[in-house]
Amino acid sequence: ATSGAKNEKMDIRETLDNFFQSFDLDQMDRVALNQLMGGLSLLCGGKKSTKLAFCFGLFDGRKEGKSKNKNNPSLDVEDMFIFLRSFLIVMFSCCRQSLDLSSEAVGRYISDTAHMVAEDVMRYQWHNRKKDRVDFDEFGEWYNEGGFETAPWLELLDLKKWVLLDKTENDPMPGNGSNGNNGGTGSMNSARSPKMMMMNDAPSDFCPPAPPDDAVDASFFGSDDDHGLMPMDSIDEMDIMMLQQQNSSDSGLVGTGSMPPTPTPAGYYNSSRHSPGVKIRKRYHGQQQEHESNALKFHLVSSDSNGGGYMLSVSQRRVRHLRRVLVESGLHTVDAELACRVIIGKARLMRNSDGDERLILEKREFDTAVREILARGDRRGEISNEIESVLMEMLAFMFEAFDCDKNGKPDALEVACGFSVLCNGKKSDKLESGFEVLDRKKCGKLRSDEMSNYLQSFLVVLLSVSTLSCLESDESEDSMLMMNGDSCKKDAVGIFRAADAGATWATSQALKGCFSGLALNEDSGLSFDEFADWYTRKGFGSIPWLELLDLKKWV
Repeated sequence: ATSGAKNEKMDIRETLDNFFQSFDLDQMDRVALNQLMGGLSLLCGGKKSTKLAFCFGLFDGRKEGKSKNKNNPSLDVEDMFIFLRSFLIVMFSCCRQSLDLSSEAVGRYISDTAHMVAEDVMRYQWHNRKKDRVDFDEFGEWYNEGGFETAPWLELLDLKKWVLLDKTENDPMPGNGSNGNNGGTGSMNSARSPKMMMMNDAPSDFCPPAPPDDAVDASFFGSDDDHGLMPMDSIDEMDIMMLQQQNSSDSGLVGTGSMPPTPTPAGYYNSSRHSPGVKIRKRYHGQQQEHESNALKFHLVSSDSNGGGYMLSVSQRRVRHLRRVLVESGLHTVDAELACRVIIGKARLMRNSDGDERLILEKREFDTAVREILARGDRRGEISNEIESVLMEMLAFMFEAFDCDKNGKPDALEVACGFSVLCNGKKSDKLESGFEVLDRKKCGKLRSDEMSNYLQSFLVVLLSVSTLSCLESDESEDSMLMMNGDSCKKDAVGIFRAADAGATWATSQALKGCFSGLALNEDSGLSFDEFADWYTRKGFGSIPWLELLDLKKWV
């Protein structure tokens, strides 16, 4: 008996150690205390709503001050992402199927799911209140008005609904801490954000007390006792955590080990990628509407005077036609880096009035490069006249859009970088290859203007395929509007201007993010690793359209 008890104690210790390691994303033997506390609350007694109310206060990442209200904590987009991820880390640790996956795959599933849900929360908040922070009551409103369909796994916070499903109501759960002293509600260390608080230096009053049972509205999140596991009835399938996610082979840019936050309300990319025919529930101004829609929508934040940018909607009819063009032409099988080399190989040097040299490409050379690229593709048969005509018109429009000086000689490097969007390859590979192409001085960094051209190259192509008249469209769903609702020019000049404005704004965000707390030195430039680290940490929320570089995610 003594040996059995010893082994059981060792098993418990090993299990808890595994939980700790799951939160140690940077492999530093240190974890953020609020994240560990939030995640492990899943394994404690108490109702779902009580646990959520307690944990919500742990993740308000603002420092002590006038803007922070300890009695009514609120979360921004990054706080919300970390809040949700803490629960998912523990849930996945309890899933048998996790053992069959690599740590990278598990991390990607957790990150993608937290992204998707946090994005939905913030989008709902923005449409209803034009606020970029969510308090607990507003989070509850989101959940009640359809969020339970987006994140049914939140029901698992109540252990009675899965772990203790066979227990009777008379079998008491461990206490939820409501009658104990958790250290009071004294002020937190003002020198640190709870987001970065580590276990070995947290003050004793860091942990807020759990709210008493009667402090949580009985109607909040519906009834905790009336339902089983929402639409599901078993946690033994990992599908519950991967709702609306795809098993993509692209893990994105590799950063510091921290998962990237979800897109912000000011710029999001609809990454849910619903299956055809699925009803999407829209929740605007407190009303729910169901309608059939698969349109891809994203907001391009810009630095121009168009009220904050542009809103684009791309119908599935357009996406399907684009897919036919890329597949039938074989372009989708051509390696992006190879296509870049072919285009650059047809370019020639031209000296401008300032004495600087640059590689330019004329239309005849571009057409020659396109034919050579298509010859490298893997086509199943001959390309039809209709598809060939659409492809040529599409590429001619893009060439014209890149020709910002209207002299028939656009920058060859920018054309090559943008063209890669239509080719085979992961987002991260296209980004790195494009960075190297536009690093003209081969110094490993891009200055502010070069970084803007880099991002603009991708946007020119993305905006072109989103608006081109040669691609089939759905009048009820295809649109490109300014944020004030006015229409905008969708000719080559209009597309270039929108791409330029979006890239300029995105570059400013990248520079601010990378030089945060330091004197901003735009001339020093950014390396690819610096840009990748910024994107992974926070940039995903500023320029979510970058995810569209991977055609498998939408085409």
